[in-house]
This record gives sequence, C-alpha cells and structure tokens, in this order.
Amino acid sequence: MKDKVKGLIVGLTIGSLISGTAAFAASSQIEVAFRSIKYMFDGVEKVPADGKGFVYEGSTYVPLRFVSEALGKKVEWDEANETIWIGSNPNKVVATYKGGTVTKGEFDTFFAMQGILNASHAASKDDPEYQKSVLMQLIQNRILYSKSSETDQKSAKESAPDQISKWKAKYGEANVLDSLKKNKVTETELQYFLVGSLTAENYIKSSITDEQLKAKYDDNLKQDKDAYTIASVRHILIGLTNEDGSAKRTKEEALKLAKDIQQKIKNGEDFAKLAKEVTDDPGSKETGGLYEDAGVSGWVPEFKKAVIEQPVGVVGDPIETQFGYHVIKVESRSVKSFDSVKDSLRGSLEQAQYQQFVEKELPGLIEKIDLSE
Repeated sequence: MKDKVKGLIVGLTIGSLISGTAAFAASSQIEVAFRSIKYMFDGVEKVPADGKGFVYEGSTYVPLRFVSEALGKKVEWDEANETIWIGSNPNKVVATYKGGTVTKGEFDTFFAMQGILNASHAASKDDPEYQKSVLMQLIQNRILYSKSSETDQKSAKESAPDQISKWKAKYGEANVLDSLKKNKVTETELQYFLVGSLTAENYIKSSITDEQLKAKYDDNLKQDKDAYTIASVRHILIGLTNEDGSAKRTKEEALKLAKDIQQKIKNGEDFAKLAKEVTDDPGSKETGGLYEDAGVSGWVPEFKKAVIEQPVGVVGDPIETQFGYHVIKVESRSVKSFDSVKDSLRGSLEQAQYQQFVEKELPGLIEKIDLSE
C-alpha cells in the first residue's frame, strides 16, 4: 500500500544511491512517492538498513548498496574515477611494496596464468594462503625485474615468444589458444607474464659468479674429500633375503658363495657373465654388475670405502654391507673437475640465492597485502 507521505528529493546523486541517504543540492527538485516496499530475494525477505525505495515517473528506485549486498556483492565508490564497482574492483590495490603496487586486476591476470601453467592450481585456487603465495610471486618477479640488467631483460623478451611457439608445437595451437580463452588471458598477457618470470630467473642466474662457484666447489671438497669422486664398478651381490623379506641364506652361506665367485673370477671366468647369472642386485644384473661413472658418495659406507681404497683392476675380498656380501672390481676411478660440475653447482647456488631473497629480503620490501573482497 502506498505510503501517503510525499517528499521532495533535491539533486539526487550516485552517492545517495550507494548509501541509501538523500543528498541535496539547490539545482533541481522532483516530487516522489515513498512506498513501503517488501524486498524478497530467492524467497527470503530482506529489509534496507536505511533509506526507502520510492517511485518516480513509473520507475521504482532502491538504494544500490542494499540491493547489491543483498545479492552478496560488495559495492565500492571510486571517487577518483567517479565509478561504482559492484563485486570485484580491478583497480583496488591488493598489495603495496617499496617501488610499486599491485591491483586486483593485475593479480587476477597473474593468478589466471598459474591455472594455465600449474597442474595443481585448480585444487588450491580457493586457499587464501595459496593466493597469497601467488601474489608474493608476482611481487618478487617485479622487484627482481627492477634489479635486472638490460641484457637480462632482452634475453627474456627474446625467449618468451619462442616458449609460446614451443607450447603451440607441443600441445597444438588451438589447444593453447583455447586454454588462454578459458582462463580469460590473452597471448600478449601470457608473453608479458613470461618476460617477468624469465627476467627474474635471468637476474638470479647472472648474479652468480665463477668465483662463487669455485668457492663452493672447494668448500664441498673440504666437507667431503670424495664429494666429486666417481668410479666405474663391477660387483656381484650375494644377498641374505628374498624380495619379500624372507631369509634366503645365512651370512656364513653368503660369505662362502661370495668367496667361491671371487676365486672363479681370479681363475679367468667372465665377471659380467657371472653377474648376470648369480647377482642378487636387480639394479645391475642386466649390465653385468656394472655401475658406470657413479658418484661414490651415493653408496653405503662399506661399499664406498672399498671402492675408494681397492686397487683399480683388482677383484677384492668380499665386502659385507646391510644387503649381504659384495664381490667388487673397480674398473676406473677419478675426480670430477670444477669445469665438469660448474653447471650443477650453479643450480644449487641459484636456488640458495633465490631462497635468500624470498626469505630474507622480500618480506622487508612488502608494505601491505589485502586480498579481502
């Protein structure tokens, strides 16, 4: 039923629509009829906290904030751009760091990239901690980009299109473009994303010097003199248990069998042929007992000791380990040079440098994070 009270609303503005209150200006006047309107949302009645709806020239006007929030949508008034945002506001600043800011729109685009490149993204995308970690990655990429050289940036800009071309060749251009479309990302945005990520990687890589690498090599040798020792070793294992863990033979029986095999080899029988026939080591059975150019530090202590100390070319006495008894012949032994391990050392130093930045430097550069809706 109509509310009989009539009123004058002067100069109605967008601000009044958001807040539900009347705003006045001297410019104009309109006559409206306030009505006691009932608002039902999916069968549930909701009542405005303030401000009534009114009818003007056949149209019903209701406070925008009330309607939007009743529908579960946040409402924001962007004074600078004279814009009302209902729901997500792409211009909202979700992070501030020394040197810049990240808007909701920028974060959403970066986040969508993870959906394209990260297989586990779908299972974690609603997790606030995961969202924060993705935002931190965006910030760190920007900061590292700002620290990078023109060479690092140029290399990334040249690599990004090539990477996209490789994906198209591997997965099919139509599939790549369809994935971009589903995630509401353009190819240009994907390329921009790759440039940022690749430049950050290039910066970390170029910050590692040969002097640092050599120092790491020397330090590893100080910690373990055999850190870079490799050997080609042929062995026959006489085990104590079956694959299911049940007892296969006693230690005494295993040792006797190992000594018999050692003597056969000394008498001229072929080591590789015997290994294929009798070894209990499935990892080397098909290679005739051979482990070629293997790092000795990966072996159990007793086996490692024998490989390091046993003369090259000699079939030594059986060695006991937790697996049983081994008949060993060291075919070659050497130490990897610095140049041969430089790339692997670089990888570990890059990871350490990256972790140092993320854990020590990055937190102090971030001033505020707000991913709340």
